[in-house]
Amino acid sequence: MVCLIKETEKLITKELNKSKKASIVVGVVTKDEKIVTGTIHSENEDVDKGDYVFEIGSTTKTFTSLLLSKLVLNKTIDLDQPISAYKPEYRRALSYKGKEVTFRHLSTHLSALPRENTKKLRQRMKEHKDEKHNPYKYLSQEDFNQFFIDFDLKKEIEKKWRYSNIGVGLLGNTLAEILGLTFEEAITSQILEPLGMKDTFIKGNADQNRRYVKAYTKKGEEIPPFLVPAMNGTGALKSTVHDMLMFLEHQLNIRESPLKEEIKFTHKIHSKTQWKDFNMGLGWVIERRKWSDFPIVHHDGATIGFHTYCGFIKEKQIGTVICTTSQIRPLRLIKILLGLSGRLNEDIAKTIFNKYR
Repeated sequence: MVCLIKETEKLITKELNKSKKASIVVGVVTKDEKIVTGTIHSENEDVDKGDYVFEIGSTTKTFTSLLLSKLVLNKTIDLDQPISAYKPEYRRALSYKGKEVTFRHLSTHLSALPRENTKKLRQRMKEHKDEKHNPYKYLSQEDFNQFFIDFDLKKEIEKKWRYSNIGVGLLGNTLAEILGLTFEEAITSQILEPLGMKDTFIKGNADQNRRYVKAYTKKGEEIPPFLVPAMNGTGALKSTVHDMLMFLEHQLNIRESPLKEEIKFTHKIHSKTQWKDFNMGLGWVIERRKWSDFPIVHHDGATIGFHTYCGFIKEKQIGTVICTTSQIRPLRLIKILLGLSGRLNEDIAKTIFNKYR
């Protein structure tokens, strides 16, 4: 029987108490059972906790990379094919000293591309000061395209792991273009529908929007839904804990999956990083931690108001997804960035994983 231990419950309560009007839902799945628990601010009595919609932010990248895996295994593309084969106008931005950025590099964050188009992002935010909680909303496809036309890559490819939202944004856009679809159409038809994930989306219907969890600032102001239209593949998906547990069942091979081989391919170590215990699958981080006998395969995600942790240990046949709307205090953020504290929600995940030593 899967149940949350007192230590986990204490951490959930502590997380709720740190923030104003916060919501948190925790899901756990094993080969035997699954559990969903949590607290929703302004809860609707007719909605199950596992059916509330959260923004999953960069966890979207695991779906984008699963789409990559599918196109690689069905021979549509090659993993080590240069992106410039499909986007020749971007060649200067995607090459350095004769070496070119490939699909593998984008998925594993070894492209040497920057994290963001920072200059244009700041410009758009300055132009729309009244929408400071939606920084990517006005970053257009034209802005995105112009960045890659103008950018001159000056760092060595594949030398150092460097997280890049704009790199995975390019990956998602390119894969969709190869299929002749929008990213939303591609991820829905090629990944979400085959996996049976009917409550994972970019643009929701009326019922899904009704179940959309509200996030708030420290002052108690409601934060609008997060939009990243120029590069949806980097962080635009919304989902429910029930749907994400289904995703984890596919990852753990607990559920019969039409994408079994494609999923397995994303779990292989496709690139090593400058840290011996931190490697990359396709989209997934594969990490060794002192508190676990086995590697944890995971990805977290954050938008302005939401934070998600999604991870699993294949050897233990256990996975967890934790979705919150808690606000991060500056000191806590600094500790996370300096590695002095675990990622948001990772402490909760640790107690869940450690129950199954």
